[in-house]
Amino acid sequence: LVWPVVAMLAPAAPEPAAGENAKAASKEQKGMNEEELQLHVEKLKLTEEQTKLREQVKQELKKNDLFDEEFCTNEELNRFCKARNFDFKKVYTMLKECITWRRTAKPQNIRPSEVESESVTGKTYIAGKDKYGRPVIVMDSSCENSKDHDTKIKYLLFNLEHAKRLMEGNVDKWVLFIYLDKYSFFSAPPIKTSLETNRCLTLRYPERLGHCFLYQPPSLFSVVWKMASPLIDPRTKKKINFMSGSFDKGSANDSKLSEVLGDDWRDLVGVDDKHETTKARGYDHDKVWSEVCGMYKSDNEEESKQS
Repeated sequence: LVWPVVAMLAPAAPEPAAGENAKAASKEQKGMNEEELQLHVEKLKLTEEQTKLREQVKQELKKNDLFDEEFCTNEELNRFCKARNFDFKKVYTMLKECITWRRTAKPQNIRPSEVESESVTGKTYIAGKDKYGRPVIVMDSSCENSKDHDTKIKYLLFNLEHAKRLMEGNVDKWVLFIYLDKYSFFSAPPIKTSLETNRCLTLRYPERLGHCFLYQPPSLFSVVWKMASPLIDPRTKKKINFMSGSFDKGSANDSKLSEVLGDDWRDLVGVDDKHETTKARGYDHDKVWSEVCGMYKSDNEEESKQS
């Protein structure tokens, strides 16, 4: 029932000191200081001691034939280290489980043709990028069009992997914008799917969340959040935003989203569009899917040349 909230509750470690790149970025991007850019936008920066631990984890993975050259980049290992507070045993265990899962699931190999049937209504889609260059993933369970658990998860993984591909430069995180104003028990994902979604977001793609905006959530979500809030790391809580009330231009919510996502946030997520269960707000399937397929077509052509 409350997976959009639960899925974000991964433990977080203390923030490392920001470097010169963060300083330059903070001057260019108004609204976030150095620490906030590290928390919400940028690739993680490690201390010398933290870097040594990451290298120890890397060697342990190699020793046990778990090291994946494509997946186990320094940036990826940094995220897992951060998610487990640089505890060697916990970091290694988390990575071992994820790498073992990836060898079977192969989320990086999912192609548009395999999941297009799930994409038609736009229940989950990447709307574009915010002013910091972060991919914005829009979700709306009221536009659910499938009952197959495996296909739902496959489509989620496709979107997460696609969001990773869209990140450029120092950008390392995405934004979730979740429509909850039309939330219904009838369209809500089953418990099995919710739990697997939670595992994907917290255990297989850790430290990827920059911001999460929950649009007009039912009161139950707020109640659960308030109950769980004392147990949640303050750093993680800064990423979650429950947004209720007016979203008219000039309102507090409008100002907040303009500050974080950019002045074009309304067009980006389609908040002013009419709600339809057959088409998510802001979603144009032909346009979005054409762009998605175009990107993968380029990859396929490059792979053909290399082979």
